[in-house]
Amino acid sequence: MQSTKDGKNHTIILERGEDVIPTLEKYCSENKIVAGVFTGIGAVNNIEIGYYDFEERKYHFRSEPGDFEVASMNGNVAVFEDKPFIHAHAVLSRCDKTLECIGAHIKKASVAVTLEVFLTEMNVGLTRKHDDFIGLKLLNV
Repeated sequence: MQSTKDGKNHTIILERGEDVIPTLEKYCSENKIVAGVFTGIGAVNNIEIGYYDFEERKYHFRSEPGDFEVASMNGNVAVFEDKPFIHAHAVLSRCDKTLECIGAHIKKASVAVTLEVFLTEMNVGLTRKHDDFIGLKLLNV
């Protein structure tokens, strides 16, 4: 990983083979980032994506083989259990002639080529708190 920053704006370049979510959590922890928003573009593989089923109160994830262009990745950083917590969604395009797109909550992804993340710190206290009725760690201000 390479990174640079200008005030509250961070450019984070993840390299081939790095795991996206743990790498961003580690970066935020090391840089004491407790609230922020980010976007990203690049390419990933070894993905697990999914959606939350409110009626069942659980996520449904599936693994997808192959490489994907990250057409759009958006997310935020908040604190849960005294550590940075990354919440990310992405639209991914298959790296084949179909260019089929899928999009969902990102549970797991590895960098296939590069991933360029642009993160902006926020001067607010964002935390996540588990909501028993909803069944998720919801954003709390």
